[in-house]
Amino acid sequence: TTQEKKKNAEVDEFFSNLDGDKFNLKLPAAVDEYYEVKGKCETDGWEPGQVTEGGQPSAHHRALAQALMKRCIADIPIVSHIQRESAGMNKLYSQSMCSVKQWKSYQAAEQMVSAEVEEVRAEADEIEPGWSQVVWRQAMQYHNMLKQKEEQAKGQAVAQQRAIADKKKAEDDKKAAEQARYDAVKDKVDAEKARIANAEKVTNELLKQEEREKESKKAFSSKGSGMKKGFLG
Repeated sequence: TTQEKKKNAEVDEFFSNLDGDKFNLKLPAAVDEYYEVKGKCETDGWEPGQVTEGGQPSAHHRALAQALMKRCIADIPIVSHIQRESAGMNKLYSQSMCSVKQWKSYQAAEQMVSAEVEEVRAEADEIEPGWSQVVWRQAMQYHNMLKQKEEQAKGQAVAQQRAIADKKKAEDDKKAAEQARYDAVKDKVDAEKARIANAEKVTNELLKQEEREKESKKAFSSKGSGMKKGFLG
């Protein structure tokens, strides 16, 4: 039946998507950037656990901490992605509902992300002992804060665009209203001009008609007088 065909098509699409690039994940550029910063710091003489200079955080410590937090924040989307998909993929695999290719793709992505999570923790403890316990929670807080700011900025941009559009519409409406008023006045003036012109035309025609009637009477009167004179003569 049509309903069965539709259901089969949906199932095919589901499995087709499973074999797509859903787990073709890559680590962010911030990972390599962190190791570049670490390499420079080590060249300058920094060693793991070297936190302070005279009781204050050293320049190397600050640079490494910032670079690692940037890396950690950049990792959040792929970590969250694997966390979201994990339960579903394990259930599909246990029920033999995903392909071997897809399962291997998921496993590779999950192993890569797990290794990255542990590596960040290890680096955090090198920079500052004990930081590994809270580094991911801090990164999630920063990530959410940045996301919120981004959404606020988008919201403000949309509101600004709407305000510009509303202002333009108000200006267009004002121009249209002014044009309508102008057209109405013009129509009124044109109608009055036409009425006056028509009245003048009618008046002129009446005057001409009156003139013609006078001429006609005059001519008739002259003609009548001549006839009378001839008759008497």
